[in-house]
Amino acid sequence: MEFYDVVVAGGGPAGVAAAIAAARNGKKVLLIEKEGYLGGMAASALVPAFCPFTDGKNLLAGGIGLEILMELKKECFVSPFYDRKPDRIEGIDWYPIDSEALKRVLDRMVLESGCHILLHTMVIDCQAQGNELTHITIFNKGGTKKIYGSVFIDCSGDGDLTAMAGGPFQYGDEKGRVQAGTLCFKISNFDVDRFMEYARATGEDGNLNQAVKRAKANGDFPDGENKVAGMSITGPGTASLNFGHIYEIQPFDEENMTQAEINGRKNLPVLMEFLRKYVPGAEKAVLAASGPSIGTRESRRIVGEYCLTAEDYANRADFEDAIGYYSYPIDMHAAAKEEREGREEVYQSSKYKMGEAYAIPYRSLLSIKFTNLLTAGRTISCDRAMQASVRVMPACFITGQAAGTAAAISTEQGCSVKDIDVKILRQRLKEQGACLKKGTPYR
Repeated sequence: MEFYDVVVAGGGPAGVAAAIAAARNGKKVLLIEKEGYLGGMAASALVPAFCPFTDGKNLLAGGIGLEILMELKKECFVSPFYDRKPDRIEGIDWYPIDSEALKRVLDRMVLESGCHILLHTMVIDCQAQGNELTHITIFNKGGTKKIYGSVFIDCSGDGDLTAMAGGPFQYGDEKGRVQAGTLCFKISNFDVDRFMEYARATGEDGNLNQAVKRAKANGDFPDGENKVAGMSITGPGTASLNFGHIYEIQPFDEENMTQAEINGRKNLPVLMEFLRKYVPGAEKAVLAASGPSIGTRESRRIVGEYCLTAEDYANRADFEDAIGYYSYPIDMHAAAKEEREGREEVYQSSKYKMGEAYAIPYRSLLSIKFTNLLTAGRTISCDRAMQASVRVMPACFITGQAAGTAAAISTEQGCSVKDIDVKILRQRLKEQGACLKKGTPYR
């Protein structure tokens, strides 16, 4: 029988932070990932940049998340296009992601923590006795195996572990729809010098707003799109783009997702045509790669001990059991093509001023049903509007580190994850570099 103190399902930002935190706290930890690499959407969907680690003034995603970023920077190309917005803190907000470098950084950091990794492995079942999980069943090329643990952490991105165990969750809007997905992609043979000359002359930014404006004026912008979500220059002659939507996706319907992947690839030549025609420097660009899978923005949300809400967002809420702070806007992408108009206005209206943030309570990481299950990442307990803010990678690092640390404390204290001393959790997170006080200046 294989037994671990802490079992983490999912190797995205939340999962790696949870696994590293638990292992550094002296626990025997297993991290399970279905792909052949760690990184989640940053690697499997080629998301081109991290969302902000700060509120424009104060550091928010400290600790393990910041450590990963700093290690990544040691291996990355320094983009001449990076950090041109006045609300960015130099060297930390909206940092371009080199997905290959990130894979190596995460391999190294997770292994150095003492955590055991299983790649190419899926969790296919979860068993519970009463309100306590006992074991999971995993599947890989070697067959099936049961893994037992004291504490389990669901970092699957889709709440898979919670759902398999029979835990309650919420999904999508009142019609059962979720935000559109995006097949991100990379281009090569991109004339960076020519683009930078154009960008400096026009004030062009990562959303390519000037190019989009010209294309729309000519009635020539790709159908179904309002904007370019973001472009990062990731190397000499290369760039990565978060551009294009696949509407009406159903993440748990294999037929729907198969067609979504096909449609995403089918749309790429149209997006490339726009870039070549309207973005100086991209005239001879070629499609270098598309994400191995569609980037999924939304699926399940657990029903937890506390549901973080849009009202909490509006109130810049704080909590005694806060395990971190974040400030990303409510960035809700339309579920259906006909609903895309007006989304940008909602996004802009929800932006905080520099220095403002909301707290994430520990209770939002706790399933209402189970006593040894934690959740981190975009599926924590929150309403749909708040999920559109907390879903991004720096927030996932924050909740992941908290979940891994809480799991370690639970095994030390011999108690439920719901009964740990939150003061001890907060103190230990603070010692590990987490930001547990509003207004923690960066540098």
